[in-house]
Amino acid sequence: MRLLFTTLVAIILSSYQITQAQTSVFVRNSTWLNYDVEVAQSGTFSMDANQWVPGQSQLRGWIETTGEEILTVNRTSLAVPEGDTAYFDIYLSSGSDYIILKLRVVGVTNGTTLAYSIEGNGFSEPWFDDGSFHEVNTVLGGKSVVIKFRPDNDDSQLGRDIRFAIHDLPVYEIPDSELQDANVLNVMFYNIQMISFGVSGMAQAAERGDLIGAQMSPNQDVVVFCEAFDDGPRVDHLIPSMTAAGFAYRTEILNEPTGIIPFPVNGGVIVFSRWPIEMEDEIDFSLCGQSSSDCLSNKGVKYARINKLGKRYHVFGTHMDAGGDADDLLAKRQSYRELREFIAQLNIPMSEPVIYGGDFNTSPNHGDLYTDMLDSLATIRPMHIGYYESNFSDEVGRIIDHAWADKGYLLPLEVTNEVITVRSIDPILWDISEFSDHRCVLGRFAYPDISTNVSDTVICPGEDLTLRVFSDIGLEYRWLKNGVELQGEHAQELVLTDALESQSGHYVCEISYEMIYGNWTDTLATLFYPNGPEQVAANIPLGFGEIIIDEALCHVSVSEHEQRSFQVFPNPTTGPFTVASNTPLTGVPYRVMDASGRTVVTGNLNAEQTIDVNGASSGVYTIELLWNNNTVHQQVAVY
Repeated sequence: MRLLFTTLVAIILSSYQITQAQTSVFVRNSTWLNYDVEVAQSGTFSMDANQWVPGQSQLRGWIETTGEEILTVNRTSLAVPEGDTAYFDIYLSSGSDYIILKLRVVGVTNGTTLAYSIEGNGFSEPWFDDGSFHEVNTVLGGKSVVIKFRPDNDDSQLGRDIRFAIHDLPVYEIPDSELQDANVLNVMFYNIQMISFGVSGMAQAAERGDLIGAQMSPNQDVVVFCEAFDDGPRVDHLIPSMTAAGFAYRTEILNEPTGIIPFPVNGGVIVFSRWPIEMEDEIDFSLCGQSSSDCLSNKGVKYARINKLGKRYHVFGTHMDAGGDADDLLAKRQSYRELREFIAQLNIPMSEPVIYGGDFNTSPNHGDLYTDMLDSLATIRPMHIGYYESNFSDEVGRIIDHAWADKGYLLPLEVTNEVITVRSIDPILWDISEFSDHRCVLGRFAYPDISTNVSDTVICPGEDLTLRVFSDIGLEYRWLKNGVELQGEHAQELVLTDALESQSGHYVCEISYEMIYGNWTDTLATLFYPNGPEQVAANIPLGFGEIIIDEALCHVSVSEHEQRSFQVFPNPTTGPFTVASNTPLTGVPYRVMDASGRTVVTGNLNAEQTIDVNGASSGVYTIELLWNNNTVHQQVAVY
């Protein structure tokens, strides 16, 4: 009986020792390569098969946050006798690319010692047994990567785990040429889960905010964040990080509370841009899901009008209800309609691009809800070229974060969405690695270059004027004057020869072109376009403003020298206008006369060189300057 008890104790202790004294190897594959995994053993001692366990046989890219376990080795003296050495080579291969992760286990009194290393195409690291970070840079699959690794803890209990991170560097790239292309806008939509008051969500919001700016491509135009609720991390960390990364312009946070008690909290959406933000606006959704905590924040839509190199883009960021109960679904359906109505209320010219995106919490896998969203929104669904899901579900097509173009405005020639994963290998974020529980979506929008040559023009009768549309794509044209089609005028330009006063009016050219979307052949195309490709027609009015042809312009004889002396804009004007010249005009006396020669305004030009005739009746006025002992004139039309 005593022998049996002793034997049982020995077995239990041995089992306990094996469970506690072991080393596992984890790999976090933050690349687009999938690796096959094979383990080979060598050395002076061949470890029994029951003393080591291989893990995953394949490492898929961008799957695991903390890394996948690919090998576990017993570290007791039962595994490797004292004086013997066992080597493990873990081969990670993808085509002709390979990495070898290496372990060395040496038997000593009452256990083993451990060392680790790595080698691959063109590099071989020494053996390490410390607790420091180590890294190596190499090329895999034609892309630069950094491999960083270190143990989790000390080895006092023979239980040290080794973690390797294979990390694309940079995570994504945008060509330099696109930053200086006014007709291409790269917009990122990213739910970064910065929850206020620590209610839920990921830790280290401040640290994530500090590091996220450095993850952005230097050629990224616009970034729209969702769930940037927490004021401290956003104001003190996220904003400085993005500013340092070159995003000099930003909106305010969506729906900032104005009361003494900041509850519900803000809507969490904020827009950063490398280009000037000319205007911003916002709405608060009228409904929220009571059962999913969505009513804790003022969710809605944030709008920014962005001017990239003279081309205006209208960007809308949103974060919709997250729940799946009846009240959540009702709130989502209402939010779709309110986004649509908000866009319409802004009276955006149809000739300018409209882009909207963010965390819609709706994917093609959501059946009727997704269909309802498409019915409510005039979406151009993009070609997906990145990951197949956006919130770590590992479910094909579960993309709830979107970057969409609006088919009611300027149609893009190309629109793609690339779902990517942004991770960190900075020691501060080593344990969590992720910046969010969402992947982010990169929207790329390429638009035609369409412009006009004239806006609000005043000419004399008998002069010639050509109105022209410039475009880098083929268009159909239809010319209108005062809303009435000009029969037979379907060319790229409209020529007014020996212009008559009766030809004065408001001129518009309606341009048309068609695009086909959803005609690519991949798995996600059938999800986003279940009924096949969609043909979308653009019918866009391009206004040439008011063309004024008036005999009164010819009443005042103005020499060619005088005409060139100074310029007036805008012309026509509703009242104020600017006088411009290569020579300083401050203090120059002026007067403004109506068509009968009566003086209506007089004075001296100020530093801004502006004149204001607000309240004057519509008509053509003459500006007279007493300049350099000469009297010079120009005309301006007021309407």
